[in-house]
Amino acid sequence: MRRFIIWLAQFVFGIMTRTKIDGLEKIPTNEPAILTGNHIGILDGVMIPSIPVLANHPNLVVVVAEKYEDNRLFRWAVKHLNFMFIDRFNPDIATLRKVIRKIEDDGLMVISPEGTRSKDAQMIEGKPGTAYLAAKTGAKVIPFGATGTEDRVVKSRFKRFKRLDVHINIGEPYTIPPLPKSGREDFLQKYTDEIMCQIAALLPPEYRGVYADHPRTQELLQQA
Repeated sequence: MRRFIIWLAQFVFGIMTRTKIDGLEKIPTNEPAILTGNHIGILDGVMIPSIPVLANHPNLVVVVAEKYEDNRLFRWAVKHLNFMFIDRFNPDIATLRKVIRKIEDDGLMVISPEGTRSKDAQMIEGKPGTAYLAAKTGAKVIPFGATGTEDRVVKSRFKRFKRLDVHINIGEPYTIPPLPKSGREDFLQKYTDEIMCQIAALLPPEYRGVYADHPRTQELLQQA
């Protein structure tokens, strides 16, 4: 069933989109890594199994918001793709421990640090969970910026029977220091900003949202 879902996602995405991905060679297959990107539309979730490098990874880690658990189709797909539902608003220690174990076992996690999709496609503030996972596991963090899957764009294009132009720009891997014993709140805020600014620097200006004028974003843009 998993193979069928992956085939279906790749078939549908192939028909619906013209997808350009820059930097696929930066995604490892044999070491812990966390692929972090912006979340601009519901189609983003379908995109994950449509990309062969991700779909064929031996230990792909994806968490899905608990609000979709009541949807039969989502529940069916999550089950057969070996993804996991996670409660974003209450401590979900069991799922968190499982995620950490899978990442440490040379897992590749795909996650949006924002925790939810942006309604206007501009970046919103990131949550500290991704920085925590990266610091806890020592996994490489790989940023990416995605455009073309905005809900409003999808709706507009489909009404006119036009394919979507999707672009995914994958940046350079980096690491986050181990989680300190004290000052964790400041540490997580600092590295959440780092994660989000790394993503923002890979996006066109109109997508950068609250991170557009962040000093770290500007620094990264100057280095590019």
